[in-house]
Amino acid sequence: QQSHKKSCGVRREGRRTLSVTCFTMVDLVERVNVLVKQECERYTCEDYLSPSFQSKLAQDSKPLLQSPLVTSVQLAAASHGNSSSSSSGINEVWREKICEWSYQVVDHFDFSREVVAISITILDMFLSKQVVDKKIFQLAAMTSLYLAIKLNERGTLSMKSMIELSRGYFMPEQMRVMEMSILQTLSWHVHPPTPFCFVRHFAYLFPQTSCTSTQKHDLLELARFLTELSIIDYYFVDRRPSHIACAALLNAMDMTTHIDYHAHCDFLSNFKYFDGLDPACQEVNECRSRLLDLYNAGGYVHTPLGDAPSDGRTETISPVSVNAFDAFSRHHPSGPATPCGGKRSLPSSSHFVEDQVVPFGS
Repeated sequence: QQSHKKSCGVRREGRRTLSVTCFTMVDLVERVNVLVKQECERYTCEDYLSPSFQSKLAQDSKPLLQSPLVTSVQLAAASHGNSSSSSSGINEVWREKICEWSYQVVDHFDFSREVVAISITILDMFLSKQVVDKKIFQLAAMTSLYLAIKLNERGTLSMKSMIELSRGYFMPEQMRVMEMSILQTLSWHVHPPTPFCFVRHFAYLFPQTSCTSTQKHDLLELARFLTELSIIDYYFVDRRPSHIACAALLNAMDMTTHIDYHAHCDFLSNFKYFDGLDPACQEVNECRSRLLDLYNAGGYVHTPLGDAPSDGRTETISPVSVNAFDAFSRHHPSGPATPCGGKRSLPSSSHFVEDQVVPFGS
């Protein structure tokens, strides 16, 4: 209580005051500290694609739920020449394409894009605890998205609709078995804090007079876009979401002219009230550098809110089949792609594959 009272007193001594009251500042500190504790204790993830981790995982991982329905997926994969028995058959490209496909799905059904961050976190944590082949990976990815939508959206997406996205390759019962396997493997920890969740909380640290509501919205939208880039890039898989959020906000502040030097200093100084959060730490700086590289390499152009189209939304195409991976892997056998290489389209309008999509087995 003393520290909270002191923090509220200090913030009134500066030239500016925060846009939150003393009570909500206390609540903000408590909420952020809980989120930090969750990300450090329950929702950590390893670099599961590294050879050393894969070797250890092969020895330590528990088998999936024993079910002929899941086994049938593995047998089908083997019959088509995809009998890889470990996650070493999965690479960064496959994960990136799953992310882009997931963004297409949520845009098509008008769900929150933050659902993708939740589903990919669930998928990453599952893959860091289980050895899978390529077909089980596809099933797990589709089930993780279904689970995230079911838990976080008011509107529902039926399992039948998800099955249709696989063009009938998976059966509803296989998704149900995989859903239970994911829940048991993760001990039902399926509500991870996301980078943009931290961004929303950190936004309250901006001084009230630092910018207009429109400018603040523009700043947060840019930070949101940067967090979405981090979801797609495997580099961030073992980085703390709070550090990614700090990096996204600091980069967004540098990219815009809305926040002056004093407001920037006031924003950073308020992090001292949070436990285990340092916006100047090495990991935050590394995340800032990586996000900036991705942004520049992608050829993105920041459009202020006043210059955006009147509808505020980019039209998206209907999502394609999840098993379009097979077409992609046949044309791109070389393995992981460099996330910063080449021109990249926005997540909301990107195509799932760069070549012609063909059904599995055709």
